[in-house]
Amino acid sequence: MSSDPLLSLSPLDGRYQQQTANLAQYFCEANLIQQRLNVELLYLQQLSQAKIIRSLTKKEQQQLRKLQKFNLDHAQQIKKIEAEIHHDVKAVEYFLRQQFTKTSLEDLIPWLHFGLTSEDINNLALRSMLQPALQKEIFPTLEKTLTKLADFAQQQASLPMLARTHGQPAIPTILGKELAVFLNRLTPLFIKLKNFQFQGKCSGAVGGYHTFALTFPDQDWQKFFSKFIQSLNLQPLTISTQINPQDDLVECCHLLHHLNAIFIGLNQDMWHYISDNWLQQKTVKNAVGSSTMPQKINPIQFENSEGNLKLANGLLSVFFKELPISRLQRDLSDSTVRRNLGVALGHCLLAYKNLTKGLGRISPNQQKISQALNNNWTILAEAAQTVARQNGDDQAYEKIAQATKNKTMTKKDWQKLAQQIDPEKLKDLTPETYLGYSEKLTKQTIDQFKKLILKESKS
Repeated sequence: MSSDPLLSLSPLDGRYQQQTANLAQYFCEANLIQQRLNVELLYLQQLSQAKIIRSLTKKEQQQLRKLQKFNLDHAQQIKKIEAEIHHDVKAVEYFLRQQFTKTSLEDLIPWLHFGLTSEDINNLALRSMLQPALQKEIFPTLEKTLTKLADFAQQQASLPMLARTHGQPAIPTILGKELAVFLNRLTPLFIKLKNFQFQGKCSGAVGGYHTFALTFPDQDWQKFFSKFIQSLNLQPLTISTQINPQDDLVECCHLLHHLNAIFIGLNQDMWHYISDNWLQQKTVKNAVGSSTMPQKINPIQFENSEGNLKLANGLLSVFFKELPISRLQRDLSDSTVRRNLGVALGHCLLAYKNLTKGLGRISPNQQKISQALNNNWTILAEAAQTVARQNGDDQAYEKIAQATKNKTMTKKDWQKLAQQIDPEKLKDLTPETYLGYSEKLTKQTIDQFKKLILKESKS
């Protein structure tokens, strides 16, 4: 089969390959095999360091380091062994046996995979793939998206805009403040993800260290494996069945799902503002918006982002529903599910990149925004009835409702109403000035975001 992206089954490997290709190095089958091999060899070295087996010479250590470097030829050899024996982890062990044969390491062959179950290898290998993919691909892209959002919110920190609740004209707000709300919701989730600690398990067939306690009863195996798992930047699990219960993966998927859901709301709001012509999109030279309507510039970045976020969240919801469940001490239904973690992250990555691009291509249409804001001064009705209440009118709400509901109030109408209620407080109030703390809140949120991101980048 040709490797041409036009012939790919998945859009991530085809149409969107250029945007998602970096993730392949982490989640491809070859890297999974390599990470399994690495865990096996690191375990062997840990046995040596703990003096459970003999010390390794410098030459032998060099030989192991060479095997730990990615080698596609080795992965292909392991796949051939797997095709014969029908077990992916055992194939790695058999490959290493071959590599040790007729070398000074030959006497250590019995110690390969000693006392372990395949899930001891797999759960550590999976997280050894997932952690760098998040840290090197997802988090930097997410930070760019959030920074672009913060920059745009800051630029619009003083731009009054009509707020709509239930889709209806409500009261004035500030465009930057509405964007800052999203920023304020997204930032803590991003920080939680960046500081997330994955867990690792290495305790045998049903999690009780049976073989280890039998063969080396005087060895503290809990301490041994705690040190080993920590060396992989994972938090050791103290008790489990055959499998890592995967609650860490579930929590990580929940965080991503939550963050993505907020991004979906942001994409939809941007889409509405563009539809209302409150936001304008930059023209891209030679870009075609419609095959028949030459005037169109479609909000395709926001639409693409929304669609990919929904695909990602569909998979993520499968993960956090299915991964916590294992029949009795082990079943394999989770194995094929976990193999699609990279697919979910591919859709996340694509969505974040498109959202960032979309945010970089918009600017406010101040004329349209001002027009919508000043079109009907009834949006100041809240101010009128609240001041009337303050002045002791217990029927203020009802009176203002009768005067404003289903009516279009002009500036002159408002000034007349303001004169009747409280000319001192209301005479100079306009849709551009009835903004409360909106501007202050916007600036506070952006400043807080910048401090947190700067702190994270230094840590």
